[in-house]
Amino acid sequence: MNMDGPLDFENEDPLVNPPPSAEKRKKVIGLDDLLSDFYKEKSKLIDRGNRKRKASSKLYDSDDDERGQEALLSIVDDCRNQMNEICSEEDTQEWGLCLFGDQKAPTRSLLTDLDNCYLLKEFLSSQLNSVVDLSPDNGTAFLEGLLANGWLTKLILTCARVETIICKWTLDILLYSPKEDLRSSACDFWCSILLSQNEVNGAPVEIQWLPNYQILKEALESYGFRINSSQNAELPEADSKSQGPPPNIRAWLKFVAACCQIRCKKPIFNASQLEQIAEVLVWLLLDRGLQGLSLLLQECCISFTESFKEEEWVSSCKNIANSLASRVPQDMNCLRIVESVAGVDARSKHLRSTIANQMLVVLLKHKESDENLMSSLMSINLKEKSCNLFRTYMMLVLAENWLLSSKLVEEKPVLREMWAVFLRNCFCQINSTDLRPFASKVRTKASYLLQGCRSD
Repeated sequence: MNMDGPLDFENEDPLVNPPPSAEKRKKVIGLDDLLSDFYKEKSKLIDRGNRKRKASSKLYDSDDDERGQEALLSIVDDCRNQMNEICSEEDTQEWGLCLFGDQKAPTRSLLTDLDNCYLLKEFLSSQLNSVVDLSPDNGTAFLEGLLANGWLTKLILTCARVETIICKWTLDILLYSPKEDLRSSACDFWCSILLSQNEVNGAPVEIQWLPNYQILKEALESYGFRINSSQNAELPEADSKSQGPPPNIRAWLKFVAACCQIRCKKPIFNASQLEQIAEVLVWLLLDRGLQGLSLLLQECCISFTESFKEEEWVSSCKNIANSLASRVPQDMNCLRIVESVAGVDARSKHLRSTIANQMLVVLLKHKESDENLMSSLMSINLKEKSCNLFRTYMMLVLAENWLLSSKLVEEKPVLREMWAVFLRNCFCQINSTDLRPFASKVRTKASYLLQGCRSD
């Protein structure tokens, strides 16, 4: 117990312990006061910054500012234009030709008088005529019904014989009829009787009449196909309804493929005519309007490569390649033709390699040995700004298909070494930041192909 301290009742006495003065109490600071002080300080800082900018702006001339902004905008526009030129130049390199112009009426018709049809006379004189009520006036409609329903095909395959009138009548429908059902049925009819020649067990159909190459060529010309001016083919106008691939082209392709498949037993075309048909089929791969028939076109290409005899193939393959290389435009269409020839067997690979080789010869204007051709490729200086990298890219792809679609690199090791040197040049002489058109494509393609050379 503190003897010197006040007693308990003294603590309660206001005279002994008076309350603290209000003036000495500390003021309690609220949140509103803090926010008010913060915004006051912030406004002071903003005012100071504005005064500094006004003071500094007096040191510069307004004309100098405008000239500086104009110069900056000019530099930006130049950069934008350069980038647009780079992108547009690379994007416009596309393949595609319009190979069909204005369609016209056929120069001659295969239609004959069906009144002399032996098959129709047989129906008229049979007891079944009382059921179908057939007469010479409705004979054509009756045969069209048999053709559309497939009964004419079954009847001919059963009889194993087809007369000349039926052959010409059905082929005319196949080539020129605007009716899809009749055209398709006529195509099935001809494919069935032609391919029956290849059957081992069943008896082949005796075909009394077969078309020749001239009939098929005239049909193609009536479709508007530009046989002699394919290189100068231009795109049709948007409102032109008479241009573009005709509806009969599908049946034409199927019929040609069937003719090629039976050439060993019934040679409808000779070697020269088959070469011209092969060129037409390869040209059709360039028409974007026929992309829906790409698979059918590939089947046709395989059919004509297999239809050549062994003694015909090597010379005919070179003739086809020479003709295509001399006429195809020197742009992306070169690569489209080469890469569209499917290398699924030895002959198609040989054709692909030969076409690529002849296109390289045309591009480089070099008709000497394979080694000299590769030396010309190796001598290209890709560092020069004037180097046409799009042309280099084409030659790179063509050389790839020429060498790798054949056994040249295996038979001639020196070509393999020269090929590797050319690839290294394409990769090393082009910087990864090179913005020239096709620079990245050449470098990337060469890098990929180099991996194959190293792994082998």
